[in-house]
Amino acid sequence: MIKRNDFFRHFLLLMTLLSTSPVITAFVYGIISACSMPLGSISALLWTPVSRMIAFLTAFGSGALLAALVIDLVGSATRKGHIIELVIGSILGSLFFTFVNQLVNNSGGFLRKPSTTLSHLTQKQSRRFQQRVTNFKRINLFQKSPQSLRQKLAKVLLSAHYPPKTTIYRQGDPSESLYIVRKGQVKLLDPQTDFQSFKKLEENDVFGQFAFLTASPHQTVAQTTEETEIDILPRPDFEQLLPTSPYLCQQIELFWKTQDLSNYLQQRQKLDEIQVNHWLKKAIQKLHQEGVMLPAVEIERHTSDFLQIARQITRFPIFRYLYHHELLEIAQRLTYHHRKDGHVFFQPEEDSDRLFIIHQGEIEIVYPHHLQKPPLVLKPGDPVGELSFVTGAKHTVSAIALTDVQVWVLRKRDFEEMLQQSKNLEDSVKKFLEQPKMENYLLKQQNFTSSQAGQWVEKACQSMNAGHLIPSTSTLSNTVAQHKDAPMAIWLGLLMDGIPEALTIGAHIITAPLSPSLLAGLFISNYPEAFSSSHGMKEQGFSVRKILIMWSSIMLITGILASVGTILFANVPENWVSLVGAMAAGAMLTVISETMLPEAYAKGGSIVGMSTVLGFLSIIVINTWGH
Repeated sequence: MIKRNDFFRHFLLLMTLLSTSPVITAFVYGIISACSMPLGSISALLWTPVSRMIAFLTAFGSGALLAALVIDLVGSATRKGHIIELVIGSILGSLFFTFVNQLVNNSGGFLRKPSTTLSHLTQKQSRRFQQRVTNFKRINLFQKSPQSLRQKLAKVLLSAHYPPKTTIYRQGDPSESLYIVRKGQVKLLDPQTDFQSFKKLEENDVFGQFAFLTASPHQTVAQTTEETEIDILPRPDFEQLLPTSPYLCQQIELFWKTQDLSNYLQQRQKLDEIQVNHWLKKAIQKLHQEGVMLPAVEIERHTSDFLQIARQITRFPIFRYLYHHELLEIAQRLTYHHRKDGHVFFQPEEDSDRLFIIHQGEIEIVYPHHLQKPPLVLKPGDPVGELSFVTGAKHTVSAIALTDVQVWVLRKRDFEEMLQQSKNLEDSVKKFLEQPKMENYLLKQQNFTSSQAGQWVEKACQSMNAGHLIPSTSTLSNTVAQHKDAPMAIWLGLLMDGIPEALTIGAHIITAPLSPSLLAGLFISNYPEAFSSSHGMKEQGFSVRKILIMWSSIMLITGILASVGTILFANVPENWVSLVGAMAAGAMLTVISETMLPEAYAKGGSIVGMSTVLGFLSIIVINTWGH
């Protein structure tokens, strides 16, 4: 029976016997250290573990790699007295990795794993924050505001991305936000002139401020003309600053007293001069006494009328089993609108960002793509556009008022908020999604296959179970699609993570037999990295074939680079080998600190500490056995 302290000696002897050539030996060791990559990718494709398991494996690999670096790279340089080489090499390795990593990430390589994605987005968010603080100085209301106030405002800004021809708000919508164009273009449409465009907004332009600062419903329509990014300042966050900011209250009062605002209230909100002056007097008093903005025009809702019919909406029975307080909260989010005969509520290819519920009148549903199909007439109590609304798909039909109608409108954002707050609503929506009516809609209106329809319904239910929103069938954007070069960048990023270890293997084979602890540390750490990255790549839509090819090629190149390392460092002094090892150590320590451990902690929390220790100790044990 082979003794445990002889196991690794016999193993290394076998590898050495494969060839007397260091080049081939290095190639074999490189393949061994990296073969856990395709193994990890295969595991990810066959097994979907809980987040804590991924965290455990990643932290275990981090601890193992850390121990291998300390024992074999840092320890080796220290024993040889190459302290200067260790210091310089580690710093250079870290700096080089950080620089190249940034280049790769900016091309989409950050998608290779959740941790690099998190790091990339965090850095991007920091730069965006500073830009926001600066941009507030370009807005009249905040031009002379203190830096501290602009920083507070920048912290509460939300970001939104809108495709071309997306409606941001419509006539009658509550003015809950102030909008700032960060990139792209927005046009404002005037309902009083048959929705003709009267203003175009570009980078750093502000819109919605008149309705926002008078707490009145919007009386125009804002629509993007191209891919647009917008910063959004929510009203609740803005109003929280008023009681503690005399400067802000003073600026709002000055704005209220302008002739432009008076004209807006008279022309858009249809108030007369007496009503404007009456509101202004009460609004200024309330602003300074209570720190809130008094609405110039109240939102029409008809809450009690909706509560009477909510449980009787049979075509969309998601309200039937809600508690009264849940129904009341939904009713308080609805807006009530009067529309003339012939009004078009939506047409094919428009976004389904709101649900209409008829209170009075009739609406006709026309099928432009199926002209032989007779129109459907909807009556009081019927929902309009419910299937596209709940799936997030674009409309495929037209909805036109047959008579003068009064409708309630539920916006998608309010529906999604309620969906995450109410378990009863979530259960009702799941039941609705599983009805044959939904499958028929996906098959005939959205041109899904039967398999695709089933998969979407399953994914939607799983998403709600996890506390997430329902994934849209049409507007669900894939981050990979925003980076055309992402697959190559991801591959380069993965290769970059493996270059230091490959060259280190080659360099060390020249000077001494490769330590079993270093080989084991690399093998163990590569498995969770490939496992986690492959899982993320699969979620991004990468095919199984592409994932396996990417990892197998990395394994092969690792072996080749290890062979190259033996050639490059064949006749160099030992201190140069220590320098290379230190550079590899610096790079890999940066990988551990920037990607592996942050990802593990984000997914596993407190489990990370113990699993890192266990990984570290495993290499200590292996090193002891090897000697």
